[in-house]
Amino acid sequence: MVLIMNRCRKCNINIMDDSIVCPLCKNVLELSEDMKGTEKLGMYKSKSISYPDIIKKRKWIKFTIRLSIFLSIITEIILVLINYATYNGKPWSIVTGAIFAYICFTIIYSAQRYVSHRSKLAGQVLAAIPLILIIDYVNGGNGWSINFGIPIMVLVLDLVVFILSMVNFKKCQVYLMVQLVGILISFVCSIFVLLGDFKVKVLSVIATIASIIIFMIIIFFGEKRSTSELAKRFRI
Repeated sequence: MVLIMNRCRKCNINIMDDSIVCPLCKNVLELSEDMKGTEKLGMYKSKSISYPDIIKKRKWIKFTIRLSIFLSIITEIILVLINYATYNGKPWSIVTGAIFAYICFTIIYSAQRYVSHRSKLAGQVLAAIPLILIIDYVNGGNGWSINFGIPIMVLVLDLVVFILSMVNFKKCQVYLMVQLVGILISFVCSIFVLLGDFKVKVLSVIATIASIIIFMIIIFFGEKRSTSELAKRFRI
């Protein structure tokens, strides 16, 4: 049995069946030696399994994103007008605007084709920080965002990274950069807490220590893979 493998120059992928059109970009494939020179090429019809219509799917995704942004803007305008008409000292429409912005960011960023799940995880955490700070500020600025919100968020990130590293043990080094994001966030938060007038200081310190411990665990078990990953990222 001869294995037919045609190639798409644009997508740089091999199609391991008798397709003559790329299932991703719809361009004509570069034919393998088994198909080249055949007189039947002009009337050739693939007997392969059907691929999903990627182009149509992406159009639907783009439409969903545009619709989400449009509805968010319209809803926020209505909420701003309601807040203005019933203003009692709290600009709560700022919070709703921040929430809508975070939701739109989540939808857009999640739909990115060439962004890894690790980058999406780090992006979601970084985007959540201004959201938490805005909610805290609008509600009186009591400091709960730095005391509890951000440290708890970092601890959850630590737990997720630890679980993913254990599940994907042989490639645990790929989560090093995400963990570095957690260390940076928790460290900055700890500095604010230790230097500021906050009643609860232990949670941010615990988050920093936990982030460093998990980072060291990944370094230890990843061995050369982890050090190579860091060297590649920081060009050492």
